[in-house]
Amino acid sequence: MAEKKEAGSGKLLKFILIPEVTSLIPVLVVAVVATLLNPVFLTGGNLRTLGTSLIASWGLLAIGQAFVIISGGIDVSLGTTLSFAGMMFCSLARGNMPLSVCILAVFAICIGMSLLNSLLILKFDVWPFVATMSVQYVGKGLANVVNYGADLSISYGVRDSVLRFTEVMGRKPLGLSIGCITFLAMICLAQFILKMTAFGREVYAVGDNKRVAKVAGIRVWRVRTLCFVIAGIMTAVATIIWVGYYSGCTPTQGNPWVFITVAAVAMGGVSLKGGSGSLFGVFFGVLLMALVYNLITLLGINANYQNVFIGVFLALAVVLDTVRREKTLGKNI
Repeated sequence: MAEKKEAGSGKLLKFILIPEVTSLIPVLVVAVVATLLNPVFLTGGNLRTLGTSLIASWGLLAIGQAFVIISGGIDVSLGTTLSFAGMMFCSLARGNMPLSVCILAVFAICIGMSLLNSLLILKFDVWPFVATMSVQYVGKGLANVVNYGADLSISYGVRDSVLRFTEVMGRKPLGLSIGCITFLAMICLAQFILKMTAFGREVYAVGDNKRVAKVAGIRVWRVRTLCFVIAGIMTAVATIIWVGYYSGCTPTQGNPWVFITVAAVAMGGVSLKGGSGSLFGVFFGVLLMALVYNLITLLGINANYQNVFIGVFLALAVVLDTVRREKTLGKNI
C-alpha cells in the first residue's frame, strides 16, 4: 500500500514538473488570488486590458529571448534595442518618410543589434551577459540621442500612410489588439519551429551541449546566430506594434522589460542553462507577468513592487529548473 502511495506521489510530482504545467500553476493561483482580492479582475473590461499591445510587446520579446536562452545564451539588450528602434521609427515618420522606410529602419536596427551581439559572443568569445549588456548600453545611449532624450509622437506632421497604420494598429478585432493576435500567432509558429523542424532540434542540441553538437556536425555558430536574428526580428515586430498602437515612443520605453522577459521565459519552463523549454510554457510565463502587473494596478500598489515579484519569480524558476533537472537526470545539479 505504501509503495502504491509512493508511486502515486511520484507520478504527481512528475506531472507537476512538466514545464507547461509548472508554468500554468502560478497563473491559476494568481488569477484566483486576484479575483478574491478584487472582483473587478473578472470583468470583461479588465480582461481585455490583458490583450493590450503592452502584453503583446512583452510576449514577442519573450519569444526572441526564449530562442537565445534555449540555444545557451541570454540577451539583455532587447529592451533598449526596442527603445532605440521605436524612437527612430517616430523620428523618420516625423521627417515625412514613407511607412515602408520607417518599418525597414526598425528591422535593420533590431537585426543589426542582434548580429552585433552574436559577433561579440561567437567571434570574440565574450560572455553573453557581458556582450549583450554592452549592446544594451549602446542602444540606451542611441535612444536618447535621437531626440535629445525627449519623447516622440507621430500624431501629427507625418504621412497619411503612417496615420492609417496607427489607426489600424489601434483596432481590436474580437476584443484583442492586433499586437496580441500577432503574439499568439508567433507563439504557435515558434513552437512549430522548435518542436517540428530540424533547426529546432539543432537549437536544443546546441543549448544542451555545444561540444557534442559540434561533433555531431551541427554548425553551432550558425544556429546561435540565427537565434539572435530571430530575437532581433521579434524585437522589430514588438517595436512596430508598440509604436503603431500608442502612436509614439519614449527613449526609455523598453528598458525595464528585459528582465520581465527573462522572468517570463524562466517561469515558462525554459531552462536558463539552455537545452530545454517550450514556447507554450513561455506563453503562460508572459501571462503570469501580465496578471501580476494587472493585479498590482488594480490594488493600487506601488508599481515598484513589480520588480520584487519579478525577482521572486526568477529565483523560483531557477529552483524549479534545478529540481526538474535532478528528477530528469537522476542526479544533483
